Amino acid sequence: YYDLGIVFQRSRAHAQAVESFSMYTMIPGLKPEFVADGYYNRGISQRAQKKPDLAYADYTKAIELNPKKPEYLVNRANASADMKKIDSAMTDYGQAIKIDPTYGQAYAQRGILYSSQGRVDDALRDFAKSIEVSPTYAEPYYNRGTIYSGKKEFAKAIPDYEKYVSLISDPVYLADGYMNLGIAQFYTGNPQKAVDAFTKVIEVQPKWANGYKARAMVYREMKKTDLADADERRAADLK
Repeated sequence: YYDLGIVFQRSRAHAQAVESFSMYTMIPGLKPEFVADGYYNRGISQRAQKKPDLAYADYTKAIELNPKKPEYLVNRANASADMKKIDSAMTDYGQAIKIDPTYGQAYAQRGILYSSQGRVDDALRDFAKSIEVSPTYAEPYYNRGTIYSGKKEFAKAIPDYEKYVSLISDPVYLADGYMNLGIAQFYTGNPQKAVDAFTKVIEVQPKWANGYKARAMVYREMKKTDLADADERRAADLK
């Protein structure tokens, strides 16, 4: 049941995953830490179905059975944040960090919450700490890059986006990362590097019109009219 739930979860069949993990948690004789992991994974699928209240309940059961797992607390904090329970979320992020100060996701997720609250300096501090303790965890690079971009500090954003795309493989996230990298390159006066980044967008997401539109914009700035026209036609065809 557990393995089946994981397969469903990875396939984004979250309703079936919830059913499988529910069956798993009811098996008699399981060690408490195994039952906790079942509730934890059921919570992940509940949250993926936009049911943060049910996810919160499952994470709470997991924490009761195994209170020393920082990922359980971080995920419960995320569910709290979904429900706009900011103080509860901050408490859980802090407790996760207390349990394991090297758990980078706790800082990264708290940084996202800080950012959503307009506490940019706190967010940047948490993203930097996440990168320090978990340098191969991609998300804080992207999120710090978006803060720098929002502040028009594109030169600072570029190395973060470059690191982000070097750490991931999912084509959707890669396309988004390269899109942001290309925009930052363009606004720092590097049109050819912007073209290179937008070309990467097209390579990983060839049916995404925005990649062609962005590259066409730069080609037009570079006075490469024929290339710009070709990309604009391709974008129009895709739309």
